[in-house]
Amino acid sequence: MAMEYSVGVPMPVDEHAQLRESILIECGLHPPVVQLAAPDAAMRLLACARVASLDDREVYFGPSSAGWAAWAMTPPVKGERERVALSPRNETAACALVLELCTEAGEAAAAVLLVARSLCDTALAPPTDENTASAAPPDDNGVGDAMIAWTKAVGATPEARNGSDADGCSVSIVPARFPNTGRGAAAASDLPAGTDAVRVPSHTSWTVQCAFDDPGPRGEAYRTFAALGEDTVASLWLVYEMFGVGQNGKWAPLLNALPKRGGLTPVSWPADAIAALLGGTPVYTDAVNTHEKLTRQYAALFPALSEHYQEVFPSSLYTLENFRAATEAWNAYGMTVLFPEDGARVSGSINSENTSETKNQPVTCLPPIALLCNHSVWPHAVRYSKLRGNALHVPIARSVRSGSEVFVSYGSKSNAELLLFYGFCVENNPYDDVPLSLELPNGEVGEVTRTRAACLQKFNLQLSPHAVRANNGLAPGLVGTLRVLTADAAALATCVIDPRLTPVSSEGEAHAAATLCGALAALIEQLDEGDAALQSAEGAVAAAQVSEASRREAEVYRQGVRRTLEQAAGEARAWRAAGGVGPDPSLGKRTRD
Repeated sequence: MAMEYSVGVPMPVDEHAQLRESILIECGLHPPVVQLAAPDAAMRLLACARVASLDDREVYFGPSSAGWAAWAMTPPVKGERERVALSPRNETAACALVLELCTEAGEAAAAVLLVARSLCDTALAPPTDENTASAAPPDDNGVGDAMIAWTKAVGATPEARNGSDADGCSVSIVPARFPNTGRGAAAASDLPAGTDAVRVPSHTSWTVQCAFDDPGPRGEAYRTFAALGEDTVASLWLVYEMFGVGQNGKWAPLLNALPKRGGLTPVSWPADAIAALLGGTPVYTDAVNTHEKLTRQYAALFPALSEHYQEVFPSSLYTLENFRAATEAWNAYGMTVLFPEDGARVSGSINSENTSETKNQPVTCLPPIALLCNHSVWPHAVRYSKLRGNALHVPIARSVRSGSEVFVSYGSKSNAELLLFYGFCVENNPYDDVPLSLELPNGEVGEVTRTRAACLQKFNLQLSPHAVRANNGLAPGLVGTLRVLTADAAALATCVIDPRLTPVSSEGEAHAAATLCGALAALIEQLDEGDAALQSAEGAVAAAQVSEASRREAEVYRQGVRRTLEQAAGEARAWRAAGGVGPDPSLGKRTRD
């Protein structure tokens, strides 16, 4: 009797567990265990992986009830990923998970893996009219090639040299330059989906433990100030290594790939430039707070550290400018890696095999080679933040041709996050959203307020966080919460159907829509005022203090905010005009038929 093999798709245990279970049941996929002999095994794995990969924002902006199962079971169509996918992140993560599970299953899943590769290539294929830029020489004075050579040398083990070490160094990308993205990484050869673009031993990545392991007075000082946190210690270390030691440091081949100047993000822009470029936008307050926090942090550390540890923190080296540049580099290139439960360890320094981080602990590191890859909304690699064995793997979820750029994902980040921490934006970013703050009405009698609060709790509705997003329609949770906040007490007392699905009352429906219209109008007015200030002579002078590239990225961000607000305002006006029937669920949605 032939043995039957199956693959189980792990489901996260979180607040969305019940939703996942209901979707799987409706799809006929509960429990999420797929028989590999099934003719549609690859598609069933993909459907389960889509459900497993749901995150908070996808649930928030997703269908209110109906539509989840249809989405999960929709077969990919080549070139139509925007229509089929719930989000780029979800579809890419689901494909990566399927390929990972099939690879781990070994020979038993070999046939399914071939089908899965084709399925994932179809699911993630770009539109047919998308141009694929060709790679050019990197024009980086050999920095990228030197880093790869250094990583291979440092990461080599006797097992790797004879090809028997699965945790050894493997590099299938080369440094390159592209017309639209600048420095990046190109595939060195044709790479099939599911293979590693990069695999580097964990000890070739820098972590703060490496600073603590320094045997001299510098390491002693870092250990003394460990309570300041890994971000501060990393910035202190980077100042010395980048601007002091330079090419003489053992980590120089890795650090040479990092930017040496500040000004890339709002954390190092002048305060009046932040006000001019970001005034009137949702990120303005965060940018100001981040800028001021770093300034206060530096003032708390210096000149005190330089006075008490002159050899370790010389004042000529630890300037505010260098501290900001080091912080920007750490924020932009540091990667958080999760250590597995199987006891895998990461050595604390290049020459140490015994010092290790605690397993299962998230640790931020500077990974060699992988940091050459640029971010994309539709990346090749997403599941690369967890060690497997004792190596960091960067597997690709779709095939890539030799010479084409290999992209990773920094996460499903809005342009506000990308600009604040990385210094760039993505045009028409599908993750752009504008946060909204909702509160219980003021001046009501206590009994009414308690009735509203009880109704919110009954249907698991929250006052925050809420947001609007372009091309996603009004989120069911936002609509439901507004209905509860604007309905009269009598209607709330008799409310038995989830307010996400139906109006609480016709009178309250008009009030809910009008409330949203007013809130969005106020945000648009605020953005208009910021635009006017930027276009003034004073604003132009302030903005000119940062680079042309930074001004361009700030403009992309502002345009995205306006697009999001104006589209949401249009949907809110349509909801108000519809009276008591609720917003049209098709508004802002990509159709699937």
